[in-house]
Amino acid sequence: MTLRLRLHTNPFCLYALVVLCVGCGKTGVLPSSPIVATIDEDNISLEEFRTAFMEAKLEGPIDENSESVKELKRNILNEMIEQRLFLAEAGRLKLEVGPDELQQAIDRIKGDYAPGEFEAMIQSQRTTLDQWKERLRKELLSQKAVNQAVPQTIRISDDEIQNYYREHPKEFVHPNEVRARQIVVANEETAKSLRLQLTQGADFASLAKARSLSPDKEQGGDLGFFTRGEMPEEFDIVFSLGVGKISPIVKTAYGYHLFKVEEQHPERPMSPAEAAERIRAQLTQERREKSFADWVAGLKGKARIRVNDQILYQPLGVGDSAPEPVHE
Repeated sequence: MTLRLRLHTNPFCLYALVVLCVGCGKTGVLPSSPIVATIDEDNISLEEFRTAFMEAKLEGPIDENSESVKELKRNILNEMIEQRLFLAEAGRLKLEVGPDELQQAIDRIKGDYAPGEFEAMIQSQRTTLDQWKERLRKELLSQKAVNQAVPQTIRISDDEIQNYYREHPKEFVHPNEVRARQIVVANEETAKSLRLQLTQGADFASLAKARSLSPDKEQGGDLGFFTRGEMPEEFDIVFSLGVGKISPIVKTAYGYHLFKVEEQHPERPMSPAEAAERIRAQLTQERREKSFADWVAGLKGKARIRVNDQILYQPLGVGDSAPEPVHE
């Protein structure tokens, strides 16, 4: 079973919850719908949760009794609870999203779609444009609350960078990389003939331009520098060759290949200067994520959150499991 879900794992991604924040509020909720969770005086109904679960873009057969689907349900519910807390905090701080601000966000999102695709996306979510706009407004409001709580600028000192570099040397290594050329032909006989010519002194780049079927033939078959694992597995043979050496014939789904190694850079450590910006970015992200996690934990600690596991884990009737009657 393959589960695909876009969750709010990055607290700084502006539109991360636009899809999942269905029913983020009390409008349109049937009074008789069982309650999955309560956050202070706010409720998440089974209908809201089921809609969010359906919009999680699952693919393949779903066994609702499996541990993976149960974990998925917990994650989705946690996302919904967190957004309720963010919205409540935005209300406490008297934050607002004005009409112009909302329209600018809508225009940015629509700009990512080809003509007609945005409307098709709205229709595929089984919602109206006004309902979608309201979800987006709530996400923007939530993001404002996050931005108030999480420092936008974090200073990382040079001493911290130097200490991290000293303590984690294995993280800052230039991998072994090779610059190679290739010739690709359709059959083994042609490959054998070309390899014989190469071993007798023929110029690899010239033969690639004249005979190769690969698009890089115009560059004499030059593949540039690459590390192990960047290319198809069969290409890794070049890492066992010396500079200037011609490979044996290698068969792939693309045809029959011959490779020549032009340059090779062995694995080597990065200098402190090379690693500095990468370390700064990494430490900055870690600090922001910790600040966000601490803030969310604080919100949860102050709130009265109750989850009805019996309602949460009952089959929703969207997979292989037969739906069960819903009771309060």
